[in-house]
Amino acid sequence: MILSTQAAAALARIARVSGVRAEPQTLMPAEVILELSGEVVRSRLCTFTDASGKEHCLRPDLTTPIAQMVASAELPVARYFGSGPVYRLPPRGSNDPVEHLQIGFEWFGNGGSPAEDAEALAVALEAAQAGGATGAVVSFGDVAIYHAALAGLHFSPQWRDRLRRAFSRRKGPRELLEVAVGGQADAADDIARLGALSAAEAVAGVKAELARLGVEPVGRSVEDIAARLRDKAADIAPDAAVSQALTSYLELSAPMSASLAMLQSFSREHGLDIAAALEAYSERMTLIAKLKPPFWADAVFSAEAGRRFEYYDGFVFQLSREGEADRPIVSGGRYDGLISRLSAGAQTASAIGAALRADRLGEGWKA
Repeated sequence: MILSTQAAAALARIARVSGVRAEPQTLMPAEVILELSGEVVRSRLCTFTDASGKEHCLRPDLTTPIAQMVASAELPVARYFGSGPVYRLPPRGSNDPVEHLQIGFEWFGNGGSPAEDAEALAVALEAAQAGGATGAVVSFGDVAIYHAALAGLHFSPQWRDRLRRAFSRRKGPRELLEVAVGGQADAADDIARLGALSAAEAVAGVKAELARLGVEPVGRSVEDIAARLRDKAADIAPDAAVSQALTSYLELSAPMSASLAMLQSFSREHGLDIAAALEAYSERMTLIAKLKPPFWADAVFSAEAGRRFEYYDGFVFQLSREGEADRPIVSGGRYDGLISRLSAGAQTASAIGAALRADRLGEGWKA
């Protein structure tokens, strides 16, 4: 693909502060993408299976293959930029091309400070402006505040984990909570009683029940059955008030200038200690204001921002034209946990990046 004049201008702005160019592989294991974002993304992947039965896909973005190279130590922890074709099957009814040119940057290992967040946002928006983007609006959020709210509300560990993973699905947490509230009365009394027993007492109880029924365990030991029942008993459905508190958080939305006060009011109302997350948020907002990036004056905070990819875990942002939120020009955010996930804990590095679609900037690209 040949960069148009506008796309080249956008890439030039990114390259000035983004280290060296990365050239990631086009083909990658499909399981990497599916493990990161779940089976929900399968319908958007261009996949095939090789003779050995292994499933591969064409890269759906540049972030994941570049992060893979850093996680495997093929690339050192540093700043990178790049451009190249990526491949996604369009949603039903969409006229989007399967292949499009992506421009972007991935910055690794700078500590994940609010200052870096502000710089990344400014670079991404300035690149979009240099590429000819006009009439666009920024929406942004902070997945770290969602995680802090989860930690502060009284969810069981199992539910907290489910709700963290569900965030990347549209209406995911809401649907989970609706099911939880609707099904609280369905918990079996016998299972609930096991939750109050010690491991030894639970084993004895399972043995007594099997003896009463005149059956022998098949495929699992009595100890395994007792442990599973105790785990299930500990998996307490969230209280309706707690569920409503999280739902209320997900509904928060406000102009950039009013967003901090709104979040502080929410934390006071629900007695949540999310001061550390809000302090980082406040510092970031102050630093962004000093940089005065384009499009920012009318930016809108949304608590649900950052849903597209499960690996986002901090500040997230998107630039799109009015009425076209599902067709972003720019998508970006922080993903500090991705390198650890891709390397099974062997490597760690803070990370933030952004991707620009050349075909949505203005003139776009020419094949």
